[in-house]
Amino acid sequence: MKKIITLSILTVVLFDLSLGFANANNDSEVKQLEKSVVWEVTGPNIEHPSYLVGTMHIMCEKDFAISPKIKNVFNQVEQAYFEMDMDNPDLQGQMMSAMVAKEPLKERFSEAQYKQFAEFLEQHSQYRISMFEQLEYIAIISALTVESLACPNVKTFDTELAALAQKLEMPIYGFETVAEQMQAVTVMNPKKGQLMSEKELEMFAELDRVLNQMVDLYHKEDIVGMFDYMSNYPGSVDNWDEVQKDILDDRNKNWVTKISEIIQKKPTVFAFGAGHLAGEQGVIQLLRDAGLTVKPIMK
Repeated sequence: MKKIITLSILTVVLFDLSLGFANANNDSEVKQLEKSVVWEVTGPNIEHPSYLVGTMHIMCEKDFAISPKIKNVFNQVEQAYFEMDMDNPDLQGQMMSAMVAKEPLKERFSEAQYKQFAEFLEQHSQYRISMFEQLEYIAIISALTVESLACPNVKTFDTELAALAQKLEMPIYGFETVAEQMQAVTVMNPKKGQLMSEKELEMFAELDRVLNQMVDLYHKEDIVGMFDYMSNYPGSVDNWDEVQKDILDDRNKNWVTKISEIIQKKPTVFAFGAGHLAGEQGVIQLLRDAGLTVKPIMK
């Protein structure tokens, strides 16, 4: 179940309702990134600094905490940006609508593919395939991810940070709409008739261990370590170049264009999946390429 492992982990690292993967990069400049999930952004003619905050969107409540330095940067800005507008009263409804597929799973999968996935669910989860018949693939993976966390209560980082922003009475905005984010992740949908190998199916047992390791690396703020740990997984995705372009590179470029304009007007905190921070096409490097100064906040 190597592909599901990849997708599930990236639900945690990158997206609220979508997933992706920041591929490990061997560039020496990228490798030298300090261990931090909070970065200051300054530049010419910018009066006050803005900040990047890398998140893990979903984790067990027992593992969750907002660090003092994250709280501190929220107190130094005038507005907050998330991947989506967390202050939108229609957001939950839009997300639920987006998770409903236009076609039933039986029509999206071949007969053999459907049978294999049904057996997989029976063997490795509490779910049955009939429960997922009308759901998008991303919704199925999100459900499996939460189940694999194996804890009674989960926390969503973005929701908690949005609550912090609301408490500070600052406006909240989003980089993307639900529709735009869903469009990006359609590239991860399996092709009709694409079966999983026995080796991939056997690897599902590793999911809880891998997720725990990713949480541990996040707590250490080791964003490059997260990349290195995950570098073995994208090989299972046949169209990885397309996936990386749609889910990471193109979105990072769009965000950086917006960030560069926004910080000229108001000091802002930008909170998004930690997997978007590092890499040659990561947000940190792209901002530096745009002539901005990006420095880690260590404490």
